[in-house]
Amino acid sequence: MPPRNTIHEIVKQAVVKDGWIITEADDPYVISYGQRFLFVDLGASKSAADDTQGSLIGASKDNISIAIEIKDFKAKSLIKDLEQAIGQYVLYRLLLDKIDPQREVYLAISDTLYEDFFSEPIGKLVINELPLKMIIVNLERVEITKWIR
Repeated sequence: MPPRNTIHEIVKQAVVKDGWIITEADDPYVISYGQRFLFVDLGASKSAADDTQGSLIGASKDNISIAIEIKDFKAKSLIKDLEQAIGQYVLYRLLLDKIDPQREVYLAISDTLYEDFFSEPIGKLVINELPLKMIIVNLERVEITKWIR
């Protein structure tokens, strides 16, 4: 299992605070495909009836499940971090489409990273053209400030 991201626990607490359930088995969420195992940082579920903020538009009446890849972009190059995050996000989305198509993939980042980097043209392009689903977290208040679908 790969090492945890430096903001892992804060994001996890913010997701739980937002009403999501994360079991021990979902931390990390394991994707098994063929002989390979991939580790997404978190798996979470939420009952559609508890979705008072409309966090997941178009959800069915059954339970809603998501997988969350957490990134803090701490490398020397933001572009290198972006390339890695996009690669993981796309790969996880492809695999989940085959093995767990009801589960959506989200990239979780800090609100400062979102405001500083993803507000630039390259960040907006990635969000809009992939499209990239994101969870934006205020690390100081330990809360989700924005869902991007």
